[in-house]
Amino acid sequence: MINLLADDRKDAIKAARVNVFLVRYIAILLMAFAFLMAALYVSHTVLGVTMKNAESLIASNDVKASVYSETSKEVEALSSKLNETRGILSQEVHYSQVLVQLGQLMPKGTILGELVLDRQSFSGQPIEMKAYAKSTTEASALQAQFQSSPLFRKVTLSSTETKQEVDGYPVSITMSVVFNRVGM
Repeated sequence: MINLLADDRKDAIKAARVNVFLVRYIAILLMAFAFLMAALYVSHTVLGVTMKNAESLIASNDVKASVYSETSKEVEALSSKLNETRGILSQEVHYSQVLVQLGQLMPKGTILGELVLDRQSFSGQPIEMKAYAKSTTEASALQAQFQSSPLFRKVTLSSTETKQEVDGYPVSITMSVVFNRVGM
């Protein structure tokens, strides 16, 4: 086939083909740009709605946090009151336990005579205690038991007399003792 077209005509056809290619390329670029703009618009809209939802959630959580803060303050106040109560209860003396411990300390052949247990007995001040023994040996054993016991902080023998106040226990012992609160 012989190309009989003039050179100007050939150049115009080539230019037309390039122009068609460029128009298609520009159209594709414009469609891509429009797609990107639409995607950015949708993303911006979705992010705006998400931000508004997050702000409303934060606001509602702040309200809940203020309620929680008030509740937390009430719990702390109650906790401090319970700690005060625990401190008071820890200072409570169970007299029945003291009497059991005293009974366990008494050696054979001795009995307890006079003893007053009240709040003042555990204040650190010495109190008088009277006991009776069958002999002076048991009286000295009683004093040794009391001195070695953690129930007492200090034990001092005031007097030992031999007189028949209680049948079968002729030795009367008077002691000054200071109770120790640690063992209570």
